[in-house]
Amino acid sequence: MTTGFQTNLLTGLAVYLDAAGVGTWNTTGVYTTAQTGIVLSTIPQGPDRIITLSSYGVTDDPSLSDSVIAVQVRTRWGGADPRLVHDLDDAIFTVLHGKTDWTLSTGVYVVECLSISATPLGQDANLRWSYSHNYYLTTWRPSANRT
Repeated sequence: MTTGFQTNLLTGLAVYLDAAGVGTWNTTGVYTTAQTGIVLSTIPQGPDRIITLSSYGVTDDPSLSDSVIAVQVRTRWGGADPRLVHDLDDAIFTVLHGKTDWTLSTGVYVVECLSISATPLGQDANLRWSYSHNYYLTTWRPSANRT
């Protein structure tokens, strides 16, 4: 079992999105064609409906345990209608943007989650629509050198 901060952050967000009914989190990464799978950092070939969560650092206070971690939420939806990937992105936005003062199931405390930017990515080689949305999460991330 992994215990790194970013892994716990992304896993906790996956569990949270699953509980909100936005997608399905499965630690094996195996999903049926009827599910909207949630995966971490990778963009699998299937299923056609997928939510990929990736993180990257933005800022860290040098002495306090305050960190801002960006999470890219990339969505994909198969089919001719691009509105469906927008609807999936909107559902995620509704659940995440403006959420404050909560502890994820993995123990990561999130002070605030804010939408920062978003952009359509067009269609991939399999004619599936994709969208990318970035959120900044202000978190409490203690370490040996910070209080």
